Amino acid sequence: MTSQDVVFLFDVDNTLVDNDHVQNDLRKHLERESGPENRDRHWAIFEQLRTELGYADYLGALQRYRLGAINDTKLLTMSAFLVDYPLANRLSWFA
Repeated sequence: MTSQDVVFLFDVDNTLVDNDHVQNDLRKHLERESGPENRDRHWAIFEQLRTELGYADYLGALQRYRLGAINDTKLLTMSAFLVDYPLANRLSWFA
């Protein structure tokens, strides 16, 4: 095993990151950019994936969402929102 094979996973669900705030921001963004139906569809996928994996996978949920909406150009704004999200502003231990 080389150092490149080592992976660290941290549980930050409301421990280090205010996950509730992140989810609220994402819900608002999805509704504003894609409407309530697409927001709800994405959130159902997110919760299903969370149940399967045992952790929140925001980008994985977008990947699954994309399978049913391959021509939805708004997916780029959804992805960009998550990639550019200011997680540092949601660190619980700074509060």
